[in-house]
Amino acid sequence: MSNHIRGLILCAAGSLCWSISGIAGQFLLEDKSFIPSQLTTVRMIGAGLLLLAWEWFSERGLLRSVVRERSNRWKLFWFGVIGLMITQYTYFEAIHYSNAPTATIISYLLPLIVVGWDCLTSRRWPYRNEVFCTVLAFTGTFLLVTEGRLDQLAVSPLALLWGISSAFTAAFYNLQPRGMIKKYTAPPVLAWGMLIGGLVSMPFTQVWNFAGVIDWGSLAGYLVVTVVGTVLSFALYLNSSKYLSAMEMTIIASIEPLASVVLEMICFGQMFNLIGLSGFLFILVAVLAVSRH
Repeated sequence: MSNHIRGLILCAAGSLCWSISGIAGQFLLEDKSFIPSQLTTVRMIGAGLLLLAWEWFSERGLLRSVVRERSNRWKLFWFGVIGLMITQYTYFEAIHYSNAPTATIISYLLPLIVVGWDCLTSRRWPYRNEVFCTVLAFTGTFLLVTEGRLDQLAVSPLALLWGISSAFTAAFYNLQPRGMIKKYTAPPVLAWGMLIGGLVSMPFTQVWNFAGVIDWGSLAGYLVVTVVGTVLSFALYLNSSKYLSAMEMTIIASIEPLASVVLEMICFGQMFNLIGLSGFLFILVAVLAVSRH
């Protein structure tokens, strides 16, 4: 197997793990009555501890160096709280009010938000390609929300609000830790951010008064969300970067919302009409085009 093929498989597997995690999250929210805020907390603490253990045995020096430098501590705090905790909380709320594919594709508006931020900070007008992609993405969002019917919405306003909020906080997640990641690599930064965000959220989510159903199904769903959707997906995706360009990774990662649609149909019997699916496609094309640009 060539390195390029190996990279494609790793990237696709990582993206598939993300889509599986979204479906597992929907299962916990709908079938096991988990609360989005509490699910976010227990997921982040579990994933943070697993990532810290992984880094402790592989790159112990980097793990210590990140927190040893005083200037990094507040950066890690804001990354953990806004970049990770609030991003995941708003994503789970979007799933709670709609479904995993819809929440995923709405949060995929993230690259357009990053482009808008770049225009503001660089004090420039958007390029023609960026304007086209923005119009295409908003058209896709309109089709997704209405499914061609103006008398009623196919997606609730709350689902749309939470999904867009997730996209904005995910933009922070992508931009804020870049300096630390360049200096220390991504795994130790993500590990500390996950644990910090989970611990900070505990007093607000009160996980000791857990509201969901606790059984073997809940445990299986939690392990999928935490291990498959966080640790395994991150490991696969990160390793694919050794063999693929950033553009190739962006294209391959776009299987996540497509896989979510298929899994949603299989697991929950949810059907999407052609207009709604075309909205998915419009947003996906816009994201790929602006990422390439």
